[in-house]
Amino acid sequence: MKNPLKLTTLLALVLLVSTFGCKKDDEINAKKQINVEDLTIDLDENPTDGQTIGTVQTDGSGDLSFSITSQTPAGALSINPSTGELTVANATLFDFETNPVIAATISVVDGVNTATVTINLNDVAEIGVEDLTIDFDENPTNGQAVGTVQANGSGDFSITSQTPAGALSINPSTGELTVADSILFDFETNPVITATISVVDGINTATVTINLNNVPEISDLTVDFDENPTNGQAVGTVPNDGGGALSIASQTPAGALNIDPSTGELTVADATLFDFETNPVITATISIIGGVSTATVTIDLNNINEIGDFNYGGVIFWVNATNDGGYVVSISDQSAGLQWYNGTFTVTGATGTAIGTGQVNSTAIVNNQGAGTYAAQLCNDLSLSGYSDWFLPSKDEMNEVYVNRVVINATIVEIGGIILSNSYWTSTEWNLNLGWFQSFSNGFQGGTSKTSTIKVRAIRAF
Repeated sequence: MKNPLKLTTLLALVLLVSTFGCKKDDEINAKKQINVEDLTIDLDENPTDGQTIGTVQTDGSGDLSFSITSQTPAGALSINPSTGELTVANATLFDFETNPVIAATISVVDGVNTATVTINLNDVAEIGVEDLTIDFDENPTNGQAVGTVQANGSGDFSITSQTPAGALSINPSTGELTVADSILFDFETNPVITATISVVDGINTATVTINLNNVPEISDLTVDFDENPTNGQAVGTVPNDGGGALSIASQTPAGALNIDPSTGELTVADATLFDFETNPVITATISIIGGVSTATVTIDLNNINEIGDFNYGGVIFWVNATNDGGYVVSISDQSAGLQWYNGTFTVTGATGTAIGTGQVNSTAIVNNQGAGTYAAQLCNDLSLSGYSDWFLPSKDEMNEVYVNRVVINATIVEIGGIILSNSYWTSTEWNLNLGWFQSFSNGFQGGTSKTSTIKVRAIRAF
């Protein structure tokens, strides 16, 4: 009988050897090498982010996990963990002048070897663009040349941005900048104009800075101004933002104005020219020394009520102290001969003599004498030049017409009326039988019978 213990031990040893041998073979198979190939590439500098560079190759298959264990410069590359494809992560690092060679170490999980990636950058000819700073006078003309953007090569120039928008244009071939909108070249609004210029095929851009010079400028002036001023009277001041000396380049009528070259104040040089009836508008062109602008001055004269003016339906013969009221006389006789009364001698109460009493007198006469054909009634019924409030003048009112007869008659002749001559009734009653009249031959005023036939000339208030 064999020894049972020895048999059992033998079987155990056989089993142990068999198990150990199988395990050893599995480990060797598991550690089978996955080789990773080095990668060397020639690549043009200045690529774009995300651009494909190449793919790391292996002799393995199945699920592999690629990773970058190191790279110089840091952050230049990205890798697809599944395929091993390398792409540009930061295009600015792919600059030949800074990093002529980009290197990286690639590993594969479960792989024994690692790969070295070497990227040799090609030096690409680059177009450099220079910044441009210019001092430039404001108020140019559209199309005027501003300056030229310089580049170390040829390219297609374009404006990528500008402030204010629309100020500049650029020649795409030469890089010459010109004024696109001259209104924007205003020192007071945009003292600095800027733009960013790019060149196709160039990686650089240029900054253009245009510092506007404040050129002396003057502005137009329009003034409402009363006629008949005095010599030396101030008219207005031409606005001047640059401080340059001012002068009158031209004026109509000539000699009307003077100007202070330092302050721009305009004054009356010849008051006789400030006459509404002759020159209702006075104009002048003002220039500034050292400036490119001119200003137009327009003076609109206000028509001040003057004795002898034809206005308000007749010729003015009296104006009040504030020049906002007065009286006019009609330009023609209302009758060549008419009685003062209506055929009845009565006291009418028309005793007013002063200026301002003619209307009251005329009303009193008409109320007393009734309807008919006589001096006061004829004036009361008159409709002339669009007015129907005419009346027979009082003693002093008609004398005022006489005092100013020369200037009044000159106006009447000019407009084709009938001049004042001989004698005229007034509305002032002398007594029961007599009325006051005014002689235009010698200025005499006296009383005559109400039955006398004397000329009639109406007046009205304004």
